[in-house]
Amino acid sequence: MNRIGIILLMLATVSCGVSNRKEAEAVIARFEQNQVPDKRETVFDVEASFQKGKVILQGETDNENLKNELLNQFQSFEVVDEITILPDSTVGEKTYALVNVSAANFRATPRYSSELVTQALLGTPAKILKKQGGWHLVQTPDRYISWAPSGGIFPVTKTELQNLRQADRIIFTGSFSQIYESEKQEKPIGDVTMGGILERLEQQGNYIKVRFPDGREGFTTQQSWVSFSEFRETMRPDSSSLVNLAQSMKGRPYLWGGTSALAMDCSGFTKMVYFMHGIILARDASLQVRHGQFVNPDESFENLQPGDLLFFGQKANEEQPERITHVAISLGKAEYIHAAGKVAENSFDPQSKIYSKYRKNTFISARRVIGSEGTEGIQWVRVHPWY
Repeated sequence: MNRIGIILLMLATVSCGVSNRKEAEAVIARFEQNQVPDKRETVFDVEASFQKGKVILQGETDNENLKNELLNQFQSFEVVDEITILPDSTVGEKTYALVNVSAANFRATPRYSSELVTQALLGTPAKILKKQGGWHLVQTPDRYISWAPSGGIFPVTKTELQNLRQADRIIFTGSFSQIYESEKQEKPIGDVTMGGILERLEQQGNYIKVRFPDGREGFTTQQSWVSFSEFRETMRPDSSSLVNLAQSMKGRPYLWGGTSALAMDCSGFTKMVYFMHGIILARDASLQVRHGQFVNPDESFENLQPGDLLFFGQKANEEQPERITHVAISLGKAEYIHAAGKVAENSFDPQSKIYSKYRKNTFISARRVIGSEGTEGIQWVRVHPWY
């Protein structure tokens, strides 16, 4: 073959490689759009390259079924599978973790300057997917995936997590308290906010001796602590109780990414109120709107019941799809409570002193959680395998 022929063959080979790579990328893009759940709740990061007539699939996912389904899409190609299933080799035996501070700050990427996307409360279990420096990619019980700093969590093995599930634990129902070295309450070793869970070692008079996930032991008063096993088995969403708890948080500050009772964003507020009634909601408003029973509010909002979730945002039009950006808890009919600047009440009724024209104009839909317990996105704490 002469020189020109060799060049033409090389160009044809390169062109074929580029074409195959683009086709492989198109397959992945279609698969992601049609088969991959929301990436806030599922890791799926796969890319394709083309080498020596073969498609090289590289990346990672936490769902082996998704990986296998993707590979089935490439039956007409010769494929080299380099997709890692998480947890990966960086994790080791300790594939779970327990939150070790009152409210751990989890971020979008593994750096402190990154966006705060969520928080997890003391004693919350999480699954570790991989490690990077002093950070862990984790999935919390609401399925949300984010980066946790090593100082906020304590890694454990699956066996250690199961042993803790059988231990005597207590959950805090107040707003804030501290844990001290001794009954004298002079030197604190940590703090706790609503929803925090600790292991109870013994009770001494009016004090309870407790243990943190990392082994620290200290003392706290009995006030506002209840048995976690009793809480887990008996708590149920009740419209009256939901409203009472929500209203008890009025005036507390808004915090983007916050989910604690001390400062929270809109969906963190709804999550906290429902968690303290034994229910794990999805993390974000745009995730919560996918779950529960659809409610037609009626033009006068007469059909709304206390505890219903109300969703706000940008309505769909010819140029853009619907976009949910905010969530509130209905107080019944036109009134509702939400975290927006601070936790406060507003109304859809123009005659009300707390009427919000902006919220009425951006209201999109309502969902009823009560009656949908145990369905996707509305999990019972008592049946979650990590609790």
